[in-house]
Amino acid sequence: MGRCSAVRRAAPALASARDGSRPRAVYAPRPVRIADLPWYDLEEVEAATDAWWSGIARHLRRLGVDRVPDTLTRRGSHVERWEHPDLLLSQACGYDVLYDHAAVLVPLASPCYAAAGCQGPRYSSVVVVRAGLAVTSLAALRGTRVVVNEASSHSGTNALRPLIAPLSAGGEFFADVQVSGSHTDSLRALRQGRADVACVDAVVMELLRRVRPDALRGIRVLATTAPALAPPYVTSVHADAALRQCLRQALQAAIADPALAECRNALLLTDFVFAPEGAYRELATFEVGALAAGYHELPAPRTSPLHRNGVATGGQRRSCAAPREAH
Repeated sequence: MGRCSAVRRAAPALASARDGSRPRAVYAPRPVRIADLPWYDLEEVEAATDAWWSGIARHLRRLGVDRVPDTLTRRGSHVERWEHPDLLLSQACGYDVLYDHAAVLVPLASPCYAAAGCQGPRYSSVVVVRAGLAVTSLAALRGTRVVVNEASSHSGTNALRPLIAPLSAGGEFFADVQVSGSHTDSLRALRQGRADVACVDAVVMELLRRVRPDALRGIRVLATTAPALAPPYVTSVHADAALRQCLRQALQAAIADPALAECRNALLLTDFVFAPEGAYRELATFEVGALAAGYHELPAPRTSPLHRNGVATGGQRRSCAAPREAH
């Protein structure tokens, strides 16, 4: 594995000499960069996520990348980290990359997951209901209470849109639209009877089945959404071409590293696909039917045409959820 040209020396500062001689250049160390992997970071798999990052970091250093952090940053807002110019690596929803954070994030690679509903770099979601809800079709959900994780989520909101828009009338379908803050909180709302239906990421469902099966008790799968590119690994727009190439090489090396097999398996990771620039624009096609039908009941990102055309707000509530553990 060759070294990348992404190593940068610290900026020199001139230190004055007391004896009147020529000032000398002193290199002040720059702070380490920022890395976080907030997607699918359930408490039960945090150790695996940490091990996965340690492996990626090791490969980055072998490639000559400087200021690589030893640990992931979890405290605070991942959105604030995305906007920081020193962001090295993170993971985001493709919907974030398409709309509200397109100006600060650059997708590097689409991960492949070993979960039902995933094939290659594509994943899907499942429409789930309370087990006691007597419905057998999507049309029968009319007048029920839906809970989505958040407006900027493809898997929890946008993937549901094309299934419901053709069934809507006058731009309405559900009796109530709630916003939970995370997929796990949406499932909790169903179990507690505060909502009737949700749309949940297939990767989250498989992780919960393995490490937190009680979270799926009393939950029934009603339908599956169309597949889409999985949430990409991303970096800052401030990362130059050389650094972006190093990051892709490190991800490729980590996915093939035998020493990381255990953590990869725990995180369901099997491969990466380097999608062409603009690939995540495909998520906008999930909005087409809603735009045509005038269906704005489900929330949308601030910069989505669905948001600009006016998202319904009368029935929506935002919970005071903790920072999302499974987006």
